[in-house]
This record gives sequence, C-alpha cells and structure tokens, in this order.
Amino acid sequence: MNFLYDLLGIPFGYVMRFIYDLVQNYGAALVLFTIFSKLLLFPINYKTQKSSAKMQRLNPKLKALRKKYEKDPQKYQEAQMALYQEEGVNPGASCLPMFIQFFLLFGILAVIYKPLTHVMGYSGDVIESIITMMGEQFPAISEKFKAGDLREELYIIEAFKENPSAFSNIAGFNSADVTEFLDNYTLFGIDLGVTPNIKDISNFGLWCIPFLSGIFQLISTIYSQTVMKKKNPDQPNMGCMNVMLYGMPIFSVWFAFNVPAGVGFYWACSSLVSLAIQIGLNMYFTPARVEKICEKENEKMRKKYGSSGKKSFTQRMLEAQGQAAAQTGSRNKETENMSKKEKSEYESQRIKDARKRMAEEYGDDYSDEE
Repeated sequence: MNFLYDLLGIPFGYVMRFIYDLVQNYGAALVLFTIFSKLLLFPINYKTQKSSAKMQRLNPKLKALRKKYEKDPQKYQEAQMALYQEEGVNPGASCLPMFIQFFLLFGILAVIYKPLTHVMGYSGDVIESIITMMGEQFPAISEKFKAGDLREELYIIEAFKENPSAFSNIAGFNSADVTEFLDNYTLFGIDLGVTPNIKDISNFGLWCIPFLSGIFQLISTIYSQTVMKKKNPDQPNMGCMNVMLYGMPIFSVWFAFNVPAGVGFYWACSSLVSLAIQIGLNMYFTPARVEKICEKENEKMRKKYGSSGKKSFTQRMLEAQGQAAAQTGSRNKETENMSKKEKSEYESQRIKDARKRMAEEYGDDYSDEE
C-alpha cells in the first residue's frame, strides 16, 4: 500500500512544491492544492454525475417495468437490460471513474501527510535516518507509529519542534530550512503542525478545525441525501448505509483531533470544495439538459455503429449481462420444484455438459468418469 502512496505522491508532490514556492505559506498552498486536486478529478466527477443523471432519467420507465413484471423477475431483468440497451445507458458506468478517483487519492494524501518529502524535497534515506534517531531520542513520539506509518513525517515535525538540536547530526538535514518552513506552516496564525486538543480551547482557531472538517462533511452528506431522495422518491431507506454516511462526519471530528491541524484543515477544504462542485453539477444536469445529452450520444452511437452492424462495448456488455440474467432466471425456474438432491444432480450434469462441449471444441478426449 505504501508503494502506491510513494509512486503517486511524486507527481502531486511536484505540484505542491511549486505552489508552496509561489505563495511561501503552507496553509495557502494547501488551499490551492486542494482546489487543484479537485479540478483534476472534475472530469471523473462529471462522468459519474452524468451517468447517475442518465440512470435517474429512466426511473419512471423502470418503475413501470417493475409493476408490469411484478410476478416474473426473469422477464423484468430481460426488459430492464433491453431498456438499458435501447437508451445507451450502462448501469455500471460510474464504477470505473470512482475507482480512478479513489486511486488518485493515494497520491493526494501522500502529499498532505509527507511535507518533508514533497514540499522540502528530503530523500527517503534522510527520513529513515531521522526515524532511527527518533527511536533513541524521542521514544514517546516513536511509540505512536510503526515503520511505514503514513503519518511518520508529521511525527518528525512534532519531534523537531520539541528539540531541534537532536537533529543536528542527521546528514542531509538542514535545521535552518526546516525552521523557516515551520514558520510558514501556518494559517491565519494557526500552527498547522500542532495536534488540536478537545480539552484545550485556548487556541480557538486550532480547536475549531476538527469541527469544521466534520460540519462541512455533514452538510455535504445531508445535501447529497436530500437531492437523491428528491430525484428518487421511491428509493427505500438505506438503513445501515445512512448510519455510515452520517457517522463519517463524527469520525472526521475524532480523527482531526488526533492528527496535526494541517491534515484536518485539508479534510475541511476538501469537503467544502467537493460540496461546491456537487451543487454545481446538480444545477447543470437538469432533466432537459440530460435529455439533450442522451439524444446526442445515442445519435452519435447510431452513426458510428448503426450502418456497420458493429456493437459498442457498452452494448456488448449489456447483452452479456442480459444473457447471464436470462440463463440464471431460466435455471432457477427449472430447479424451483426440485429437491436438494435433484438440484445437486442437475448442477452436476450441467458441469459435465459444459466440459463435454469444451472437449469437443478443442478436440480433447472426454470421459464422464470422475
């Protein structure tokens, strides 16, 4: 897992270093970096939101199909896949963009958690030397993390503030440069390297950061749930999923009270910018605009594949899903009145038949004997 953080953190690290050199303040650089990362992910968010809007457009038709085939699930699945093909909608289209977004987050988080590497440019060898020294000089801080912990550089900053002279013998480490960096490791006078304490309200700005992180995430959750309910009024209550969604803001507050304020500030900025993007995309994808987008895409697909007889990847995938659903439905129908023993024999025979077909196709010998 650390390999992904290190690999993807390199390109994002260059961006963060460039922004920091430009503004010479870590808090301001963090805001600009958050905006940059969200803009980078915007095409993925756009695709995901568009796919969701196209699916929502079909809700009335899907509702009618459910009512029509209420007593025949197999027919409903077949009709559902046919509708997806006709409308050019892939129900799994949002999965890949979401995976890419999740993948890129490794690089973004690496930059936030490793300022010495990605902002100051220290090598892995220097960081390892510091970690070895900390085991001897700062046992209390070293006990907080194990080797390879993503937060190890944040703990190094904590140790440096406690006793800068302990770092004087580290080859390649410049205490003066780090001191200068930490002087700029602020936001409106708040030291982003300090871990907030829920019992200490003396620095009110520092104390507020964890709560802002949770509040912005809670607002984003409430907004997304409200929009979803409005667009899908028939959607059942998600139960446990709702507990997780509304529990995450509470977890964010707890988490931000256990890491330096810079991390909590990033989560607050990230939630706020994500909310703004989400609101903007929901305003953009009106029913009328989604209808035009679908018509344009369907016309493009007809021109590209209609005359040639070829099928798009989405069409082929939906056909395969439809065939699999039909086969499953047919098999369930055939076995619904069978005993457990008869079902076992039936499935065993299906496997034998499949082996026989494979043997005939590839010219191999086949025997029914196990």
